Amino acid sequence: MQEQAIIDLATYNQLKELMGADFVEELVDTYNIETGTLIEQLHQALASGEAASFGRYAHSIKSSSASLGAIVFSLQARELEMMGKANDLSGAGIKVEQLATNFLRVKQCLEDLKNES
Repeated sequence: MQEQAIIDLATYNQLKELMGADFVEELVDTYNIETGTLIEQLHQALASGEAASFGRYAHSIKSSSASLGAIVFSLQARELEMMGKANDLSGAGIKVEQLATNFLRVKQCLEDLKNES
């Protein structure tokens, strides 16, 4: 994941303009907590072969990430969502690990943006 593409600043700044900086700060905090939990749930669903749950967790990550400007990360979650919908989790393990690693970058970038406010 390229550094400059972690968060689409136009999307992030538009959200900040529409909702206000204080609200976006709270949103970032909630996103960081909930996305970490959802990634744990992805791991659990994968381990137990629950493709439908796996797809739902990935969908949640996809949607909230896109709204905050984490477009590339959102697309990675979409790929996992489609795997769950197709009921085919083969090869999902490495993709979940990549998502978890990239989430750390997204989280740090959002924290940095939040602290710039």
